[in-house]
Amino acid sequence: MNIVHIFSDSHSEWNSSHWRGKVPSAAFAKVGHNVYMPLVDSWFKHTDELKAWCARADIIIIQRVLVEESRERCQFWKEKGKPIISDLDDSYQLLRPEDGNQASKFWHDGIVDIRFPGGISYPKKLDIHPLKQVELAAEYISGFSMPSRILAEDWQWLAPCYYIPNFIDSSRYLEAKKSKVWKNTGDELVIGWGGSLSHLNSFKFSGILDGLSRVFKRRKKVKFLLAGDDRIKPLLKLPADRVVFQPYVMWNDWPRVMTKMDIVVAPLHSRYDHSRSGIKLMESAIMGLPVVATGCPTYQDWMDNGVGLYVNDGPKEEMKDRATLWEQKLLDVIDHYSEYKDEMASHFEYAESWDVDRNVGYIENVYKEIIDRNG
Repeated sequence: MNIVHIFSDSHSEWNSSHWRGKVPSAAFAKVGHNVYMPLVDSWFKHTDELKAWCARADIIIIQRVLVEESRERCQFWKEKGKPIISDLDDSYQLLRPEDGNQASKFWHDGIVDIRFPGGISYPKKLDIHPLKQVELAAEYISGFSMPSRILAEDWQWLAPCYYIPNFIDSSRYLEAKKSKVWKNTGDELVIGWGGSLSHLNSFKFSGILDGLSRVFKRRKKVKFLLAGDDRIKPLLKLPADRVVFQPYVMWNDWPRVMTKMDIVVAPLHSRYDHSRSGIKLMESAIMGLPVVATGCPTYQDWMDNGVGLYVNDGPKEEMKDRATLWEQKLLDVIDHYSEYKDEMASHFEYAESWDVDRNVGYIENVYKEIIDRNG
């Protein structure tokens, strides 16, 4: 199979393109498929190299970008009979500026920054709103792929939707895991979380903030590792000397950061968060780290298989009740850490079932279905 997978992340913000592009593409290459992985600039410029690859491609995947120039490319290749899939991995239509997500500037306000040499830039409002551009592009694509069943529900009105989970390149985590210093019940434990400001509401409305605060008052041998965006830090009602901040790292360094954690928390709230993929549970289970998470569709597969502890999501008005549950479950893990560590280790085989090399066939079948339907 000849596959063109177009990446939309810049090298400085490489995350979605890693999970949605690099990981599956590398797995495809291992089993003999031909994969071309250009950045989106090549797609916009329609370079000779990209055109040569697209001409022999069996399928073209473009990550999320369906602005006017991209729509023109989709139209060009559709007219030549090429199946084109747009990969969406976020609930763009639910973004609001007040939620703190920086992507809302584009997806809600329809504003892009026009940049010039010398660091000069200015904001420009698009003539056609980005969500409308996605709608217009639907005419020229074969459908959407996404790592969330909720996203598939939300976009099926526009085009066929194909569920392709985020699968994990587990060998990278297992290599880091070798250096993990394992602790036992009674040792000083580090509760960890990593992410961006897009999780602002995840903290504000899940109940975890008050829950953590109570835990830290009752258990002195606990610290919190905040990895990623330090603008989350002011929300934490924790003693400053017991919060460790870890700035963003490149994707290849992230498993090393996880070795500093003993317990992982994964708070979520509302349909926007329900549209995420289950990466945090996947990573934690591979690493053998006990997890307390929000019970919601994001983690349904893991809940169904008894992996992790959960505080079910609900309306903002029930935050106080959820805070009590976060407190109870975290205290239980802390006070019986050795048991929960062994419990998570027992789920390793299930976690490994999400390894990308084990799931190449699944993705192949989805691509073949798309190709056959297009033919």
